[in-house]
Amino acid sequence: MAVAAPSGEYSGSKTVLGQSINAKISATSDTSMDLSISGVIELSCSDEAYHMSGADILIDNIAQAGDCAHDALEENSVTLEKSVYDEAADTITVSVKYSVMSIDLVLTKGSSNFVIALPADLATTPSGAYSGSKTVLGQTINAMVSANTDTSMDLSISGVISLSCTDEAYHLDGSDIVVDNIAQAGDCAHDALEENGVTLKGVTYDESSDTITVSVKYSVMSIDLVLTKTSDDFQVVVTVLSDPEGTYSGSKTVLGQTINAVVTSNSATSMDLSISGVISLSCTDEAYHLDGSDIVVDNIAQAGDCAHDALEENGVTLKGVTYDESSDTITVSVKYSVMSIDLVLSKASSKYPTKTFPMAKNMLRGSATQ
Repeated sequence: MAVAAPSGEYSGSKTVLGQSINAKISATSDTSMDLSISGVIELSCSDEAYHMSGADILIDNIAQAGDCAHDALEENSVTLEKSVYDEAADTITVSVKYSVMSIDLVLTKGSSNFVIALPADLATTPSGAYSGSKTVLGQTINAMVSANTDTSMDLSISGVISLSCTDEAYHLDGSDIVVDNIAQAGDCAHDALEENGVTLKGVTYDESSDTITVSVKYSVMSIDLVLTKTSDDFQVVVTVLSDPEGTYSGSKTVLGQTINAVVTSNSATSMDLSISGVISLSCTDEAYHLDGSDIVVDNIAQAGDCAHDALEENGVTLKGVTYDESSDTITVSVKYSVMSIDLVLSKASSKYPTKTFPMAKNMLRGSATQ
């Protein structure tokens, strides 16, 4: 006896090794369906041709390059092993192979069809500031989006990924926040993502919850950050009312290696910098200036400068040095090998003598311009 075709929407999820995989199928007719997989695997295809062979749901063009499902699965290094419809239970089981794992997702009937592309016009656009964070494999990623106007926003990602861009042009396409110049070399967001080895999968706005979801792919991980509305707008560059004074120190242990950093502000234009541990830098009287909350080491790009040469010798990039007036702390951000490391330095009771830190000359000057 022939098996009836599925109708309507089916959805389900599964957590594998701490990563959630979500899947949806909407049978729009007996020969066409919309497919969506999100989480560690990303796929979103509409109007995929299919037919039934017994209980098997066969996607007609899954072996053809150029087909949406074929290309998305190949990009994610996933093999679709089978999709099976259980008429008695009215469920669909999607079986995929990802890396060395075979994963079965059982999708149950939903109350209504889903639409992959949301309506083109939303009643409202995002306004103000949205922020959120997520910890993945022990690393915390923070993101902020501030909608300045209907066509311009500030974007910031910090942690293992570093991005800070102002006045990025965007437009809304349904619920999708499209960053207009993301594919163009020279655009701030494009260049920062490329430098970090990150792909921006999408930015979406949920009007009902007034949240923004930023989806990125970093290495083999797909990461979704849900940003909630904050009470006040943020600025990527914050106005600093006073300069850092005195000595700031801190340390961090990464992969069993301890990194120590000390910054002493000698004046409003000169500081001593020291990093020790797996990275060695010791520089005195480094010229700097403040740009908002950024401590800009003036000569960091110049060969012969102490900080420039020490960073280059250690294979380190100084991503930035920032001052937080409210907490009176300095954050030194460096990239070492494939790791992005943030060291938060708190105020010490007194200035340190330069002679106490014989290694201190070579490291920090170049931080804020990288």
